[in-house]
Amino acid sequence: MKKRTLILDSRKILEKLFANWPAKIISLAGAIVLFLFYRINTFDERFFSIPLQINTPSGLALAAPHPKNVRVTLRGETESIFTILEEDIRAVVEFKGEVTEGVIRTPVEIKRFGSSLNVEPLEIRVDPTEITFTLERQLEKSLSVVPNIKGQPAHGFELVQYNISPSSVKVIGPYSQLIKIDKLTVEQIDITERREDFSEKVKIILENPFFETSGVTAIDFHGIIREAVIIKTFGDVDIISIDLAPRFKLASELPKGSIKLQGKQNAIEGLLPNQLRMVADCSAIEDYGDYILSLQPDIPQGFVVLKYEPTELTLQIIHPTQEYITQ
Repeated sequence: MKKRTLILDSRKILEKLFANWPAKIISLAGAIVLFLFYRINTFDERFFSIPLQINTPSGLALAAPHPKNVRVTLRGETESIFTILEEDIRAVVEFKGEVTEGVIRTPVEIKRFGSSLNVEPLEIRVDPTEITFTLERQLEKSLSVVPNIKGQPAHGFELVQYNISPSSVKVIGPYSQLIKIDKLTVEQIDITERREDFSEKVKIILENPFFETSGVTAIDFHGIIREAVIIKTFGDVDIISIDLAPRFKLASELPKGSIKLQGKQNAIEGLLPNQLRMVADCSAIEDYGDYILSLQPDIPQGFVVLKYEPTELTLQIIHPTQEYITQ
């Protein structure tokens, strides 16, 4: 009897469960939709820009401007999307299939790494979704490096020589643009007020954004600074006589001369008039009369005499009691 009662109760339960079942299914579906709608409305969005990684096909080079960055939108649960590091979302352009020179439009792919891998649900959007590129045959060319020197050394000094290593750098770029270039420049090298040798590492400047060097981004510059050497002519230089015996005297005043010197700039500019003279050696004079004597410049050490005038002088030797002739 009990067994029959249980069977009847089970039937009643099933009948109640499946009674009006379409309405119950609609209610369940509505509950699920409401739940999902609630979840969607509790999602947050995060925006940031990331660099565009372009994998250029072998033998080809980019030859026209294109976006350097793309805008990424993350949509998901607030506590999850703000834990994702920007570097773990990457925007990549892959040129798939057989690619040749010309204009090509290709999609931007989003790849997830690190902190973004285990975040679910996560929706990622990228703007723009496609980008147009101009591709051209690639050229590799060795360009000489030209220093960009600014300023002047300290007064009296000069840059006499410099060394660059490496003196040339291999550059890769689109054929039509690189074929016209022969030289590379570098950042400014300031030699203002320098007095001694110096060395520094200087960054290479690639003025064309489609050029890139084969691993070399800077050169070593070594400058050699020395005291400047100049040539200067001094006029109104005194000519003097030496070792003239007391029983003789010159019949007239001696003229002025000139000396052309070569030496370090600061030293030459610091010379005083009384430091230069020309000398007539009268030690060999033994009688009155006229004598032609060679002159010798008398200057401080450290200078080279390039020329002097006069090189010889005619002297008239008279008795000390005779009248002095004024020129």
